[in-house]
Formats: sequence, C-alpha cells, structure tokens
Amino acid sequence: MEERRLSGGDGARREQRGNGGGGGVRREREVRVVADAAELTRAAAEEVTAALARHRDAWLPDAASASTSAPPLVPSIALAGGSTPRSLYRLLADPAAPYRARIDWQAVHFFWGDERHVPPDHPDSNFRMAREAMLDHVQVPAAHVHRIAAEEPDAERAARRYERELIEVFGLRRDRGDGEDAARDADATGDADAAREWPRFDVVLLGLGEEGHTASLFPGSPLLADGGAPRAAALDGKSGRASRSGRLVAAVWVEKLQTWRITLTPPVLDHAATVIFLVSGAAKAPALAAVLEGEPRPELYPAQVVAPVDGRLLWLVDREAAAQLRSRS
Repeated sequence: MEERRLSGGDGARREQRGNGGGGGVRREREVRVVADAAELTRAAAEEVTAALARHRDAWLPDAASASTSAPPLVPSIALAGGSTPRSLYRLLADPAAPYRARIDWQAVHFFWGDERHVPPDHPDSNFRMAREAMLDHVQVPAAHVHRIAAEEPDAERAARRYERELIEVFGLRRDRGDGEDAARDADATGDADAAREWPRFDVVLLGLGEEGHTASLFPGSPLLADGGAPRAAALDGKSGRASRSGRLVAAVWVEKLQTWRITLTPPVLDHAATVIFLVSGAAKAPALAAVLEGEPRPELYPAQVVAPVDGRLLWLVDREAAAQLRSRS
C-alpha cells in the first residue's frame, strides 16, 4: 500500500507504506523540497527546536508520569557529521538567530549517530566538528555531551563503551550483554517490565552519501541484513559474522575506505521520535532518487533501512538534490 500527496511549488510529499496485509505497521515519511542549502538549514533548525520542545511539553511533571516506574526520558539529539549539519549547528548556536533561545541547552543531551575511528581532536572527527560549530558556543553541561571514544585502538571496544553509555543514560534494560558485560549489568534496578529496550532520541540527524549510505551504514554492511530488524548484529572482526544480537552500537569495517567506523545500529535509528535527513547538492541527486523512488534494496542503498517504527521520518532536501525525483513537486 502506498499513498502520495503532492503540494504545489516547493513543498512536501507524504508517503504511507504498509506490508499489504492486515495489521501491518504503517510508516509515514515526508519529503520536503526547499530552494537551496540556506533554506534547508533554516528548515532544519525549525524542526530540531520544535522536536525538543515537544519533549519538554510531553515530560512536564504530572501525576501520570510520577506514577510510572520507568524514569523520564532525557531530551536528546543524535548529531551527524558533514557540511550541511555543520551549517545547522552554527545556526542553532548563533546568538543573532532565533533558534538558540528556543533550546534549553542545560537540559539537552548530545549524542552522535556515528564516528570515524580517530581521536576527538582529529580534523575528521564528527565530535570535533560539532564542538567547534556549536557546543563551544553554548552552555551545555559537560556530562550531557556523550561522544564516542573513537580514540580507542580497538573500535569494537569503543562501540561497547558507547552502548553501555546509552544503556545508562536512557535507563535501558541491562541484560543485553554477554559474558563480562552481562555479569556487570545483572544488578539492574527498577521494574523489569517497564525497562526500555531501545533508546528514544527526540531527534536523529542523518546525511546521505553519494552511494546511498547514512551514518556509517555502507552498502553491503552486515548490519543491513533483514532490513535492519531489531536482531541486527555486531560484527566479528572484519569477517562480518554476527557475534550477538540486539546491539545498539557496532564497530564496522568499511572496505571502500579501509577504515573502521563506529555507528548506531538501524534499530536504534528506527526507535527515534523524529529522524531528519539533510540532503543538499546535485551530487546527491542520483542517490536520493534511488533511495526514495527505487526498489527497496537496503544492501545497496543503506538509507532505505531507516523507517521509524513509532516516529516521524522527514527528508529535507534542496532543489539540486531533488532534481532527479520523478515525483518532485
């Protein structure tokens, strides 16, 4: 089942997809075409601040929330690397722009969707980019900045450290690990029935590579098996063998780049409240058309694996990036 609604001029297309049978999960995505990169940045800033405001309004103290055994979710955003997100971060932190005052910088927790296997001061570090563009210019508690420890020589160890941090911050179930991890985490507190299985980010920001990758999910990645279902697995070295299921963070070897990356897994992305793709420039047009309008082949176009199970999926794209969309408004 697929429904499309086009608006005139620059606007949005919404699609609802189901599995064709009764009771299937219905997911909606919105594709919004804007004039240029500058307009895309402004639209993204509006969306980010609105999403964080929705969290604030939803978690105002009341009798109902006080009666639950699960702790309140922290306001959170998972940041992306790249030039378009850099422009967004600069705008959010700009004291002359309206967006800075809309964010409670003391409350929000900042995470990263993926990271290069480099130290935090390396020019290629996604953390360094976000720090220089935004975090250095606003009052964010150091404890609310959750970077990936990509300076670890062992990328898998860095992934496990980040997974444990997600479990701690979001109050997730502690029985995800095996061996040493499980023993250490066996003393979880709280009602097990109320414990959360997955992080619930208010916003996940993603980009799109020219070959269709997003975060550090590249074509052919074993993390894309089964369309990124919750049994997505960690990798056993460079072999791609599954070592255990249900991972939140994985170290992946990117053969094309001959390097390791650390990335959130598809189920984590799919449990966000809002996922926003930022896509700008003519170089991204072929990949965008393949991801949005091509056959579902996430092993070739990994961005197709992102489909929130209970959240909003928004593609913000400029005219150049949208040039090859058949149904472009």
